[in-house]
Amino acid sequence: MEIYTQLTSAGLLVSIKGALDGLSEDRVKRQLTSVLQMDRKYLLLDFSGVTEVTPAGLRNLLPYVQQVQQLKKELILFNLEGNIHGLINSSGFDSLVKVVDSLDTAIKYAKGRDSGGYNK
Repeated sequence: MEIYTQLTSAGLLVSIKGALDGLSEDRVKRQLTSVLQMDRKYLLLDFSGVTEVTPAGLRNLLPYVQQVQQLKKELILFNLEGNIHGLINSSGFDSLVKVVDSLDTAIKYAKGRDSGGYNK
């Protein structure tokens, strides 16, 4: 698994490539911990390059999600493939993060939250 970051006007764009599974725990921890140190309120996670997500992979993200919430930041996931989206919904993980369909929607959401309202 690889993680790439890029600053946008709405927040920090984090692109994930590869499988998010039980074997990716150390890499997730190393790479996402450094992302958290960047001073951006919104972290936009692009799942378009994610090939697989397992329940163990989602559990690897939980400490990261908790840190995001403690720092008063918000995690926005987008470009989720059907099976991955289904796993995130059925596991209840979608109650911890915002899930939208695209980068454009994620940016609109973040900018709308900053201005006091959000319209899809």
